[in-house]
Amino acid sequence: MKTLVIIAHPKYDNSMTQGFLKSCQKDIDSVDWLVLNREYPSYNFDVIKEQERLSKYERIVFQFPLYWYSAPAILKQYEDDVLTRAFTYKNEDGVLNGKELGIVTTLGEPIYHYHDGHNEAFTIDELMKPYHALAHKAGMKFLPVFSISQFNYLTEHEKVSLLVKYRNYLTNSHLNSFKSKQLWYIEQLQLIRQNLKDSKKNSMDMLIDQLQNNYDKLDELNWELSMIKKEEDE
Repeated sequence: MKTLVIIAHPKYDNSMTQGFLKSCQKDIDSVDWLVLNREYPSYNFDVIKEQERLSKYERIVFQFPLYWYSAPAILKQYEDDVLTRAFTYKNEDGVLNGKELGIVTTLGEPIYHYHDGHNEAFTIDELMKPYHALAHKAGMKFLPVFSISQFNYLTEHEKVSLLVKYRNYLTNSHLNSFKSKQLWYIEQLQLIRQNLKDSKKNSMDMLIDQLQNNYDKLDELNWELSMIKKEEDE
C-alpha cells in the first residue's frame, strides 16, 4: 500500500511537530510527503500533475495544524482547484473511488477541551465532518482522525508512543482491526531486528515470539467464538 501525506502548514520549516513526524517515516519507502506551502507558495497548483499524483496512492492523508477549527487556507484552495467534479465524484467515475482519506491534525489546546461542555464545545470528529463528507462524495473510506495535542509538552515516552502510532496510521492497511495491528507490530519489530547487533537479537526474538503467541491465541479464540455463534445460528 502506498500513502501520500499532503501537508498544509504556513510555518512548516519552523514546526517541531512536523519535523518530528517527518523523521518518524523517513525510512518508509511506501510513504511520500507533499508540502503544499513549499511546492506551491503562490497557490498556483498544477492541477494535472496533482491529479496524476493522487491517482498513484491507495491512502491519502491531509496533515495540518488546526487553524480556527479548520485547515490552513492552502489546503482549501488545493481542494477547490485539484478535486474537480469529473476527477472526484464517485457517481461520475471519479479516480478517488475506493481509496482512503485520513486526517492528521495538530492541536495547540488539550484534547479534552474538544468536547461538549468544555472550552472548544465540539469534538475533533465533529469539526472534521467536511472531510468525511468529501470522502463520501468521492467514494473513499474515511479513516479515524489522528489528532496530536500539545506536542511540545509531550514526554520522551509519549513521543515514542506517538512515533509508533503515527507509523501505524500511515502504513497499516487495516487500521480498525486489532489483529492487523498485532501483525503490524510484529512486522515492524522484524524489520528493526535486521539492523540490531547479534547480542541484542535474542531479546528481540523473545519479544517477537511473545507477540506472535498472543496473536495466535487471539486468532484461536476468535475461531472458537465464530464456531459457537455458528452452532447457535443453526
